[in-house]
Amino acid sequence: MLGEIRGEVRFKEPLSFHTSLRIGGPADIFVVPQDVDDIRHALLFAEREQLPVAVLGGGNNLLVRDRGVRGVVFKLEGCLGRSEFSGEEAVAGAGASLSALIREAAALNLGGVECLVGIPATIGGALAMNAGTPDGCIGDFVSVAYFLYPDGTFGEFKPNAGAFTYRAFHFPPGAVLVGCRLRLHRRPLAEIQKDIKQRLKHKKATQPLALASAGWVWKNPVGLEPAARLVERCGLKGKRINGAEISSKNANFIVNRGGAAAADIVALMDLTRERVQAHFGLTLEPEMRVIGE
Repeated sequence: MLGEIRGEVRFKEPLSFHTSLRIGGPADIFVVPQDVDDIRHALLFAEREQLPVAVLGGGNNLLVRDRGVRGVVFKLEGCLGRSEFSGEEAVAGAGASLSALIREAAALNLGGVECLVGIPATIGGALAMNAGTPDGCIGDFVSVAYFLYPDGTFGEFKPNAGAFTYRAFHFPPGAVLVGCRLRLHRRPLAEIQKDIKQRLKHKKATQPLALASAGWVWKNPVGLEPAARLVERCGLKGKRINGAEISSKNANFIVNRGGAAAADIVALMDLTRERVQAHFGLTLEPEMRVIGE
């Protein structure tokens, strides 16, 4: 079945090449599909061989452990990369860039999703994590999500009230997201551009964009101070373990200053969790996804 894939199939591919942290051991089988049929062939192979499946979008908000990932890993960035617009809706493939979709929509005087600007994600990755900001999440705009079941059959899902929660989308386990339909609304281009400019300016001022990171490490506790402030109050801003550092610009980021291993990131996360628990009696929950061995 792998021989039927028209895209790329690689073995023992270092995932450090494919994550924003530039960290990660090898994937046993790494598939860069060309189309939905390639995904279907790889899913059927994984099901037949009883192999686990993991999916990467742009590799953001993700830490891959140093021994890598067993089974089949898909990279959808670049595959299913188109967005099409009709009326006040967009149909976007899982590999499409979220920022590109926002720009393309703006050029058509379509807005509503400006709260997502600056999030470095594919549509599929944004969906899986219900990516967002304090002003809104992608799940707020989804009318239908499309996916492939593990047996290769196609499915669609109209999200109900509990489908999207904080940094999570509860779609069928084992399925691979292949796209979605988004609700937009008419808005003048000048207004959209002004909104985008302000949001990007704030992001640049408050986040360590010049260094390799995976975005926010911790979920913000509901009804309490933001995670960044809690970590900062524990005196951990700037704390380093080898090449990994809790950012001195925003304590909810761990950056790779060069040569960091996943074990260094995990050690900083463990230290942070213990320190916040000791100071505030609160257990931080990770927002960054951690996979592998």
